[in-house]
Amino acid sequence: MLLLLVAFLGGLLTVLSPCVLPVLPVLLSGTVGGRARPAGIIAGFIGSFVLLTLFLASVVSALNLSPDVIRWVAIFLLLGFGLTLAVPWLQHHFELAMSRALPQRRPGDRDGFLGGVLVGVTLGVVWTPCVGPILASVTTLALSGQVTGFAFAATLAYAVGVALPMLAVMLGGRRLLHRPALLGRLGGLQQVFGAVLVVFAVGMVFGVDRQVQTLLVDRLPALQQLTFLEETDAVQRQLQQQIP
Repeated sequence: MLLLLVAFLGGLLTVLSPCVLPVLPVLLSGTVGGRARPAGIIAGFIGSFVLLTLFLASVVSALNLSPDVIRWVAIFLLLGFGLTLAVPWLQHHFELAMSRALPQRRPGDRDGFLGGVLVGVTLGVVWTPCVGPILASVTTLALSGQVTGFAFAATLAYAVGVALPMLAVMLGGRRLLHRPALLGRLGGLQQVFGAVLVVFAVGMVFGVDRQVQTLLVDRLPALQQLTFLEETDAVQRQLQQQIP
């Protein structure tokens, strides 16, 4: 229980680190769209993050793939979602395609949950957290093919810890944007957020996100101390019992 609590708190603290930069444009996109979009984003993020943490490293190792392949997939997905938000014609055809793929959905249904799930899955791919000892140990287990109950529970606790501040940001942003003065401009704001996603995806192509993260860590050394909870003696003893 101590490790699960610390993993959850570690997820909460991670939102203060420079590693959160790649997700900010995606969170901005969650402030507009259907009312269920934020919930979809969170569901997609938690599911994809847990699966990727537990199984992706093993798959990449088994297939002898470069880790950069995953980064390029994330860039492609971010660019696609950004263009869909920024260009009304693309958004219209995307919604038509979704309504045909899922006949039970009405073409005019704009609750946004499914689209949010797809964005959340992208978020799980993009997310490159500054993992502390607990998640590093989970990754070690995954690489050795030992996906234990502890590994699953710790990863889930960490993901929920990360997701809660994300949800708060999106819900707060939606409350701000849905004020009467801004209601008539939501379409334009959505296009702006889409353009931000496109710009960020292009920046990732040239490694700008990594450069900014490095710069922030160099300028603010305190950011390197966010894993202090996971480095306590009690947590380290518990990890040694869980990790062979």
